[in-house]
Amino acid sequence: MAHKTQVKIQMAESSENGVPSRKLPAQDLDRRATTVTFHNICYRVKTKSGFICNRKTVVKDILRDIKLLDVLAARKDPHGLSGDVLINGAPQPANFKCISGYVVQDDVVMGTLTVRENFQFSAALRLSRTVREQEKEERVNQIIKELGLTKVADSKVGTQFIRGISGGERKRTNIGMELITDPAILFLDEPTTGLDASTANAVLLLLKRMSRQGKTIIFSIHQPRYTIFKLFDNLTLLAAGKMLYHGPAQDAIEYFKTIGYECESFNNPADFFLDVINGDSTAVASNKTDDTGTDIIGESSRDTTLAEQLAEKYFSSAYYHDTKAELEKLAFSSQSETAVREITYSTSFFHQLKWVSKRTFKNLIGNPQASIAQVILSIERLMLSD
Repeated sequence: MAHKTQVKIQMAESSENGVPSRKLPAQDLDRRATTVTFHNICYRVKTKSGFICNRKTVVKDILRDIKLLDVLAARKDPHGLSGDVLINGAPQPANFKCISGYVVQDDVVMGTLTVRENFQFSAALRLSRTVREQEKEERVNQIIKELGLTKVADSKVGTQFIRGISGGERKRTNIGMELITDPAILFLDEPTTGLDASTANAVLLLLKRMSRQGKTIIFSIHQPRYTIFKLFDNLTLLAAGKMLYHGPAQDAIEYFKTIGYECESFNNPADFFLDVINGDSTAVASNKTDDTGTDIIGESSRDTTLAEQLAEKYFSSAYYHDTKAELEKLAFSSQSETAVREITYSTSFFHQLKWVSKRTFKNLIGNPQASIAQVILSIERLMLSD
């Protein structure tokens, strides 16, 4: 990605879904808000090809094959990564993983434990041992209340053999695991995956409220419904490692209209954007030829892909120049601002071993079917090895 751009998702407050909302004063919100920007990101790896006696090392740009979210959240191997990810205009601190949360697409909760026990496990390992047990318990209770999990706090999350909480409650539990440390920035990898439309909407409303508490929420999402899309503040569209749009989410349709792609009435904007990027929408088809029937895109597509053409149009747009101006303003203001607060893990190896062993024992007791199956498999392996 050869140009500078900014990713900052802050969502408006809502009062639906029964989750308590804690709106901060404007001055406190400004004080706590964190801006993430990325500049000239490129990820390259070295691969070897050819015969053993004549092997060649080839450097490949694989940004299109990895998740940009992982790069922003410092979850990728830094070897081969070039460019900068800045926090409030300053370089990422070495312990950025400690001051940010990352909710992965797959579950990280233990199904045989209750919601409360999962939160207690996260608090025990991620909060300093100088934090008293009473304070940790208060933090756990606060997260349970804020996420609307009070009624299921002492219910097991659930496994294939154990009936547990609902999909939406399970997703909120995953989010709660990351909120224990009260991170300034929360990343989420497709938070609506596997959820029905109503539950997905409830999860996004929850994220919206959290942003009003001063958190910066950044997530990837695939084809959200319109009721979810209209909750977004900022939208970033990527294709083949290229930036196709970044700016206010509600201005995206108007932007594509100015470059020749008009969204049909009652069409979901998210579906429209994907169709434009993939080149298979009616809007794209109607813009491939002019009034004389001459192919407009065909000639240029021989040398550049559709994604490259859309990227070039974005970098010549007012949205890109506005973003660039914001970045310059942020870089200037960051000179007088303090760095993001540092948090470090201070639990010892034996403390971690104690809690991991405790959780493993509870899992064995709570899921006897799986435990018996593991024992049988182990005995069979021993017999076969003999």
